[in-house]
Amino acid sequence: MTRTKLLALAFYLAAAVTGAAVGVAVDRLVVRTGTPRYSAKVMRDRFAGDLKLSTTQRSAVDNILDARFRAESVLVVPIRPALDSLRSEARLKISAVLTPEQQRVYEQMQRDQKARAQEKK
Repeated sequence: MTRTKLLALAFYLAAAVTGAAVGVAVDRLVVRTGTPRYSAKVMRDRFAGDLKLSTTQRSAVDNILDARFRAESVLVVPIRPALDSLRSEARLKISAVLTPEQQRVYEQMQRDQKARAQEKK
C-alpha cells in the first residue's frame, strides 16, 4: 500500500472509532434519560428505610450527611474554576464531533442537566 492509502485508512479507522465512542455516549446520555434519577431526599429515604432507622436515628443521620455535604462544598470552592474549565472544554470538543442534529440534542441535555441542578439548590 502507498503512504496515502495508509493515511486514508488510518483516518477512516479513527473516524469509525470516534463515531462508535460518540454513539455510546449519546446512547447513555440521551436514549437512557428515561432512567429515573433519584434526588437526595429519595436516596435518604431509601437509606433510612433499608436500615429501618428510628426517627431519632434518621434525624442524626440527616444532620451528619448535611454536615458532610457542607464540608465537601467548602473543599470544592478553590478548585471549582478548574473543574468548570475542564467541563467546558470537554463539552466544546464533544460538540465538535457531533452532527447538527446531535448538537441540538446535546445542548438540550445540557439545559436539562442545568435545570435539574437548579432544582437541587
